[in-house]
Amino acid sequence: MDFFARHNVRVHGISASMVAGQPAFGEVWPEVVRVVGGLPVVAHNAGFDSGAVREACGHSGIGEPGWDFRCSLAIARRHLDLESYRLPDVAGALGVELIAHHDAGADAAAAADIVVALAARAGVDSLAELERLGEVRPYRRASKGTGRRRRRSGFPRAELVMPEVRGGDPGHPLFGQVVVFTGELAAMSRQEAWDAIAACGATPARNVTRRTTCLVIGDGFEGVEPAAFSTVKARRVAELRAKGFQVEVMDERGLLACLDLERHTVEPGAKRIAVIS
Repeated sequence: MDFFARHNVRVHGISASMVAGQPAFGEVWPEVVRVVGGLPVVAHNAGFDSGAVREACGHSGIGEPGWDFRCSLAIARRHLDLESYRLPDVAGALGVELIAHHDAGADAAAAADIVVALAARAGVDSLAELERLGEVRPYRRASKGTGRRRRRSGFPRAELVMPEVRGGDPGHPLFGQVVVFTGELAAMSRQEAWDAIAACGATPARNVTRRTTCLVIGDGFEGVEPAAFSTVKARRVAELRAKGFQVEVMDERGLLACLDLERHTVEPGAKRIAVIS
C-alpha cells in the first residue's frame, strides 16, 4: 500500500498527485541500475539513502543492487572543521552550488561536487584515499562562557521553541515517550523533529535524565548502541542502560519510520512554550 507521509511531503515537496500515472519504482529501477553500473554511489548521510533503496527494492519485490555507497557527510567530517555538517553548510563551506535543498537532483549533484571538491583540496584522485585521509571530528558543542549556546546549524539554542504536547495516538510507538536528540539530522531541523514527535504524543527534552525513554542519534549514525557514538548524551544513556534503565536508542532511519506511522501534523498556530537556555 502506497502512503505519502505529510512530514516527508513537507520536506521534499513530492505529493501523491505529482506521481499519479507515472511508472512504478520497479519499472524504472532497471534503467537506474544500468546508468550507475559499477560506479560508487555518493550520498550525504549514505546510511539513510542506502536504507531507502533497500526498503524500496524489498517493497517492489526486486533484488537489491550491490552498490558501493560512500558518504559525503562522513568524508566532510574528516576534512572540514565546521559547526554543522548538513548538506547546505558543507556545500557553502566549499563553494559548491546547492540549487534547492531536498530536491533529489540538486542534493545528488551537491553531494558529488562536495566529494570532488574535497578530493581536489586534498590532492587525491580516489575515494578510498580521500576516506583514509583526515580526522574524524566528534560532535561539536558550544564553548563555555560565550553567553550564547549555539546549535550546530548556527542558530541560537534560545530560538528553539518547545512544542506543546497535545493528543496523539496512544498506540503510536512514540506516544508518552521522553525523547532526547543528539547529532544533526539530515532530513529535518531539531525544531522540526521536536514538532513532529510532539504531534505523536512524545515529549522532547534537551538533556538526558532518568526520565528519558528514547535517544535519537543523528550525524549519519546507524544502529542502537549508544556507546558507539561519542557525545555526552550518548554516553549518559549508555550509563543509564548499564544501571538497568530502559532507554531506547534510535537512528534517523528508525525515527523517520516511526514518524511515517503518524498521519497527523502539527497544526498551524499550535501553542508552543518558549525555552530559553
